[in-house]
Amino acid sequence: MTDEIIKRRSFSSFIDEPLDERLIEDLVDFISGLTPPVQDIDWNFDTLPYLDLIRISRNEPGVKAPHYLVLRAERKNFSLQNSGYIGEMAALYLTRLGIATRWQGSVTVSAMDDFPDSLPFVSAIAFGRSDEPFRASTAEADRLPMKKIAFGKYERFIPMLEAARLAPSAFNLQPCAYVADDRGRLHCYRKKPFLNNPRTSYIQCLDSGAALAHLEIAAKEMELSPSLIRLTPEPAFKNLIYQATLKFEDR
Repeated sequence: MTDEIIKRRSFSSFIDEPLDERLIEDLVDFISGLTPPVQDIDWNFDTLPYLDLIRISRNEPGVKAPHYLVLRAERKNFSLQNSGYIGEMAALYLTRLGIATRWQGSVTVSAMDDFPDSLPFVSAIAFGRSDEPFRASTAEADRLPMKKIAFGKYERFIPMLEAARLAPSAFNLQPCAYVADDRGRLHCYRKKPFLNNPRTSYIQCLDSGAALAHLEIAAKEMELSPSLIRLTPEPAFKNLIYQATLKFEDR
């Protein structure tokens, strides 16, 4: 498992000092080069200081930080999962550089308050330096056991699934489950939210995208040559909601 996946955690406080401008430029270049799972969805992003964020947000972020990554995308099926993937890739990139991050589920930006001609706001991530430590080992993470989230003949994928287990989720609800099929593919699902709450569903779509980022990074570390795809018809499993499939070059 890669160091950044082990180390990455959600930070509660940030040092009130801006990061070097070159680091922000490198982050922008990194995100701009990402290829999300579904490529026909228009998306972009901003990196904003705290004061600029609160000018467009209807409420205060959950934590004050020197910088925020603001994710935007057109309203389309799977745009939330794409945004979760992009945001988590950015968070892991920053973790490699020793920069702390935290998803901000409380930030909401309406089209009326946003910058002119912007794509719809999706979510935001706080980032900056912190006095808090990064996670030292996987044992520090409070996560469901593998048997609760993985099904089928998944033994080959255990390193990937361990990485996916460490992906962040709102309120640590861990909505994702994974099914290995008899063709060597790995399907990702999410649980239906309690009472089909639309806000919970929204956030858990982001969580699913973050988990896909962890899966893809771990698969590449294992030299499995992964491709993230969406199957039609969608493969059904129990009462779960299909998200995406990882297929591999040799399968």
